[in-house]
Amino acid sequence: MKIQFPLRIITFTLVAALTPTILTAQTPSDEMPGKLHTCPSRTEPTTGAPSVEQVKTYFQCDTEKEVDIGDGYLKWITNLTIEVAPVSRPFNERTDGRYLSIDIKEPVYDIRGTYINHFCNKRNGYCDIDQYYGSAGICYRNTFRDWHCHMTGPAKRIRN
Repeated sequence: MKIQFPLRIITFTLVAALTPTILTAQTPSDEMPGKLHTCPSRTEPTTGAPSVEQVKTYFQCDTEKEVDIGDGYLKWITNLTIEVAPVSRPFNERTDGRYLSIDIKEPVYDIRGTYINHFCNKRNGYCDIDQYYGSAGICYRNTFRDWHCHMTGPAKRIRN
């Protein structure tokens, strides 16, 4: 009984001391980007799987945007980590059919990762910030031979 009390105090002290550091490390910057990611070309690679860096770029290009509702909003991504499946799979109507203009003759590459999504009002700077963890999605070529990458999953509100 005497040993449990000091252990509880030590545990509480450690948790209290470390929690601010952990929260600070996970809290993203509110600063709106000067410009969103753009993709001048989406045609590489012409064969095989896209690299992790290409998938990151294509995902950001498909996700980041200006949204014209109300005062106008910016949506952008930070802290992006992505894995690309080492082998492709064929198109599946049930899981892939929702993507417009997907080329059903081309292979599909599964992706997974984590990211932080910022959705901010351009006028007043108010932001909703969500951390997506355990996200999954696909990279595919459309009928114009351009690459597109989409992913979603469970999210935790960091701040609103």
